[in-house]
Amino acid sequence: MKNNNEYTLDYAPSAVQHLGVGLYKQLPQALIELITNCWDADAKKVNISVDYAQRTIAISDNGNGMTHEELNMDFLRVARNRRTSSKTDLSPNGRKVTGKKGLGKLALFGIADRIQVFSIKDNKKNAFEMNFKVIQTTPDDQKYHPLTLKNDEDTNEPNGTTIIINDLTVQRITPMPNLINALSKRFDKYSKDEFLVTIEDNENNKTELDESAFEKSIKPSQTEFTYIFPDDFKQDIIDNNALKELINRGISGAVFTGPTPLPASVQGFSVLSRGKLASDHSVSQFSERSNDNFYSYATGYFDIDFIDDDLKNDFISTDRQSILWNSTDDLLQLRSNLGKLINSIQRRWRADRKIAKAAKTKKTLHSIKSIDKVLTSPNLTVADQKSLEKATNILENDTVSMTTDDKKELLELTSKSTDAYKKDNSVYNQLIPSNFIIPETINSKIRRLREETISAATSKEDPDKFILTQGLLLRALLDTITSSLLVKYREEINTKDQETRDRKKDKGKKNDGKPKWVQVFSHPIDSSKATYNLELKQKFHFTTQLLENKQMLSNRKSALILNNKFDSMAVTSQLDELMHDNQQWPHFDSLKEIWDILCPIFLSSFELLKK
Repeated sequence: MKNNNEYTLDYAPSAVQHLGVGLYKQLPQALIELITNCWDADAKKVNISVDYAQRTIAISDNGNGMTHEELNMDFLRVARNRRTSSKTDLSPNGRKVTGKKGLGKLALFGIADRIQVFSIKDNKKNAFEMNFKVIQTTPDDQKYHPLTLKNDEDTNEPNGTTIIINDLTVQRITPMPNLINALSKRFDKYSKDEFLVTIEDNENNKTELDESAFEKSIKPSQTEFTYIFPDDFKQDIIDNNALKELINRGISGAVFTGPTPLPASVQGFSVLSRGKLASDHSVSQFSERSNDNFYSYATGYFDIDFIDDDLKNDFISTDRQSILWNSTDDLLQLRSNLGKLINSIQRRWRADRKIAKAAKTKKTLHSIKSIDKVLTSPNLTVADQKSLEKATNILENDTVSMTTDDKKELLELTSKSTDAYKKDNSVYNQLIPSNFIIPETINSKIRRLREETISAATSKEDPDKFILTQGLLLRALLDTITSSLLVKYREEINTKDQETRDRKKDKGKKNDGKPKWVQVFSHPIDSSKATYNLELKQKFHFTTQLLENKQMLSNRKSALILNNKFDSMAVTSQLDELMHDNQQWPHFDSLKEIWDILCPIFLSSFELLKK
């Protein structure tokens, strides 16, 4: 005959080994089962006390509590599906319960040998102790009866349950910070008002798990972007049927990305159902093809309550590590739709990251004094800007392992190689008129000569130090520019010269009112090569004549004035001496005067060459 005062583990004792000890081997997973039991019992406050010195853990709640009969029928009946037996999946106060399989309490034997349970309901206290070592020695054809500690003892204490875990078998009790984080990310119903869980240790360290606990445990310490579903996807939902289906199923969630790749242990997405972890983090949670770079930056979770709504069937693995997606076509479709949502987030992340990188690059560039001066320089070229941005993008790449100081040093070196920096910080800036700019449409040889002129002028300290190079490059520019112009207009010049010759022969011909053309060449030039072979002085004079007749020179700077200055400065002989006289070359002031003469000719020539 059954003793009504006894407690009975209603299952073969060997099942505890198979269903309990093998279920969880880590403390956080076992404790979360007790926390969710407290939720199911309508508790509003839970206290967890971990004594690292004595190696004991006590968990107390102010929930509904259990009578002697309920302890036997509900707590000690293994594999009892409380939802089918009670025909409801709600607690007495209307909470959606998380328990279903009736195996969670056995998980405690994966971490300890001795468990004491105290429960108070309706002013009666009941308690018992289960000992795993005794359970192991109980034959399967016999019932295991836990040790009775209390039996309907009268009490004025409020309803609630306390479970004390003794004789811990885990070699190392999870440290408080790790334990707090692990419990936080396995349940998201914590609340100061509705379900406050407090964890404390034997050294009076205390932490409260409230509304912020879950998200804090999930989010990276440095979060770059956050994507909340469905709030941030209103337009996508309109355009995407897969996302509409997720909305219709009441699914919500969030994805967080870090500025750099996250630790492998937190990458991927978890699934919660009814607030309890149903599937741990996995990059392949919603797709087997998850090798994109995005997954190393992303973490997040999704609440899918309906997945645990079926009273009979269970689609969550016993250890709550995964969802059994292949169980039904409905779950397969759900997984596919979630994969499409992740793809949508992935595309948005790439676009957001591109914008953020551009802003970060700009901020980095302007934070370095030498680069900021280059970026704000009137001499900044498109090529300069691209060069700086390219260097910054490379150095800002997450895979580049360099200190911030090293990156800045390399960027400074890059800035000092730009044309703008050299023009602003070298003898070039002092020597050459500031308006000397070569249009992009001018031939590459002239632009290359200008680049070499800038590159050669690398110091302000000793202007004469670079005068030989500057003079040679100036001569090359003069020769190339005048030759290019005369070659382009050679046929027109020959025609005009011939008309002038004819006028001279026919002295009696009346003036027809056309602009007078001053003869340029003494005889027609029959090829481009013949133009190249003209003396430098000739080419300069012919160029000024052409520019004047094309009305490209003002009266104040007429060909005659420029030619007189050119001759009085002996420009040709000075520049020629650079090539042929080992002892003589112009000094800085002299070369600057030559530049002042030639610059208007160069600029006018550029205008004519563009036509």
